[in-house]
Amino acid sequence: MTLYIANPTSRRNIRELANTIRKLAGMYNEKYFPVVEFLEWGLPELDSLFTLEIVSPGEMKNEYAVTYPKKHLIRIQEDVYERAISGSGRDRFTIAHEIGHYIMHRPGSIALARSLNVGSVPPYKDPEWQANTFAGELLAPPHIIKGLSVKEIAMCCGVSFDVARIQLQNI
Repeated sequence: MTLYIANPTSRRNIRELANTIRKLAGMYNEKYFPVVEFLEWGLPELDSLFTLEIVSPGEMKNEYAVTYPKKHLIRIQEDVYERAISGSGRDRFTIAHEIGHYIMHRPGSIALARSLNVGSVPPYKDPEWQANTFAGELLAPPHIIKGLSVKEIAMCCGVSFDVARIQLQNI
C-alpha cells in the first residue's frame, strides 16, 4: 500500500495559518467565511499561477475535488461547487479542504511512504488530517465559535454539525 506523508505540523500551526488567511482576506472576525469567493479571488491574489477548473461529475469518478499543487490547479465537481455557492456546509468544507491542500502541500512537502499501515501515519503527518483541520479552522475558528452551541456554529459559520462538533472539541 502507498501512503502520502506530509511535513509534520500541529493543529496550532494550522490554526495560525488559517487565521493568517482570514486576516489577508479581511475576514478575521467574520463568522461566515466566503470560501467560494476566496477560492475565486483570494487564491489568485496569493498565487498568480493558480487555476480553478469546474468539471462535470463524470470527469472525476470517485472524487468531489482534487488539488494538484505542482500544476497550481484545483479541480472541483460542478455540483459540489454549485452547492457550496448555495451554502452547503459539506461542500463549503470540501472547498476549504482543497484550499488547505493547495496552501500546505506544495511540491516537496509531501512524500510517498511504502509498506506502511494506514494507522501508522500519525495525524500531524497525514495530509488529509492536515487539510481537514485547515478547513475546520478556516470556516469555524475558536475565536469565532467560543460560547456558541453546535447548532449556532453550523448556522453562523456555514458548516455541518459534525464539523461544528469537532471544532468545539478542539478549542
